[in-house]
Amino acid sequence: MNNSKNLLTNKIKIMIIFFLLVLSFCVVFFSGLSSKDSLESLESQGYLNTDIGIDFYKFNLLRLDTGTLFDKQKKYLSSDDLKDKPYLLNFWATWCGPCRVEFNALETLWASGKNIFDPKNPESFLVVVGVNIAEDPILIKKFIQEKKATFEILLDPDDLLSREYNIRGIPVTLLIYNDKVYYKWTGPIRAEQVYRQFSILKKDVIEKRNSYDE
Repeated sequence: MNNSKNLLTNKIKIMIIFFLLVLSFCVVFFSGLSSKDSLESLESQGYLNTDIGIDFYKFNLLRLDTGTLFDKQKKYLSSDDLKDKPYLLNFWATWCGPCRVEFNALETLWASGKNIFDPKNPESFLVVVGVNIAEDPILIKKFIQEKKATFEILLDPDDLLSREYNIRGIPVTLLIYNDKVYYKWTGPIRAEQVYRQFSILKKDVIEKRNSYDE
């Protein structure tokens, strides 16, 4: 009888230990998963301003003649043309409601920066470059003219650049300086969000680099 009780007691102890081990594993596993998901969420929403681990991809795309950064005769705009110029690379389409919503903010950012442009200091303001994804140029130009937008618009007819950046939903906006991505926003941006991150970029990267060059 005592042997049976001892055997039962031992079985219960083993089951309790096993249950505790499984519970501990689940806590550790799901805590780690939750942290990872939270980090990815922060990155996707643009809350991180350090190295966010997004590779930069060079481009050379056909531009609309509505942009005012370069002469209208310039047919293509490349990432090399933007050397030493901090810029936003915004992926968008005319059928995208949130893209339409943020267009005024993008134009405000471009127009306000253009007014303080100093040719001797190309880093003094933020360039805005919109990349339209696979739409008819006639449709795009009509939309741009209706919006009276004057920032640079590039055409990505085969969706190549957006696929390199693994763009799955739009709008997506990247803050880039000298071939490095410093920030990412998903969804429509607000001008004050961009100004805040641009200020950080100027203080922590651009000004430090310039001080080293002196």
